[in-house]
Amino acid sequence: MKAEFLTQMSHEFRTPINSILSYTQLLKSEVIDLIPDDLKFSFDMINNGGRRLIRTVDMILNMSELQTGTYEVIPEKVDLVKGILAPLVGEFKTTAESKNLSIILLNRLEEGQTGITIDIYTSTQIFANLIDNAIKYTIEGSIEIVAYQNSFGQICVDVQDTGIGISEKFQETMFEPFTQEEQGYTRKFEGNGLGMALVKEYCNLNDIDIKVKSKKDQGSLFTVTLKNYSSEKVIKNKSKAKEELV
Repeated sequence: MKAEFLTQMSHEFRTPINSILSYTQLLKSEVIDLIPDDLKFSFDMINNGGRRLIRTVDMILNMSELQTGTYEVIPEKVDLVKGILAPLVGEFKTTAESKNLSIILLNRLEEGQTGITIDIYTSTQIFANLIDNAIKYTIEGSIEIVAYQNSFGQICVDVQDTGIGISEKFQETMFEPFTQEEQGYTRKFEGNGLGMALVKEYCNLNDIDIKVKSKKDQGSLFTVTLKNYSSEKVIKNKSKAKEELV
């Protein structure tokens, strides 16, 4: 009943919100040159608020599916860098640049190492949430995403930022649903506390390991390890590895 209720509510939220956003963009295109600069910003506020509501509904629905066991894992072959990481970096680039942040993708994997068979939706959401958080909690500096092979031959992805960092105490509970380091109406950053909980659940579905290293005011490093993907040929000389800058 809960899953059916949330699915129905998701539809009821999405339909009017999408209508509001569509007509807001239409109005913007018609009047943008006729209104004062201080009013132009209001269109972005409406769009950002609508997108935030949709993300919240999606997260609640996704968590419900995971908790009730109704999500169906569909393994598909995909290129980790070209099919998942590069499109995400392109998607978040505008958001990062709006905060004067640089976002960099480095591919240190050799040819033939980036092909994996995995549930594309959930694995993409892992990196989308990590990158989104990195941008959200970084005031200045950069976000760096690095794909490489560790000393055990496993494929790994680091998502590192120069942001506000995470306290050691909060790291113990950060993957639990509805938890945030700052609580209440006075918190500085938006969010519903589901993002990292979903990341952990998605990692479990795909047999992926995730670890975090962080200190307050010193940034954060999330390491995602695809445990089922390794090679006997371990990259020892990273200077010879292919690097891509996005």
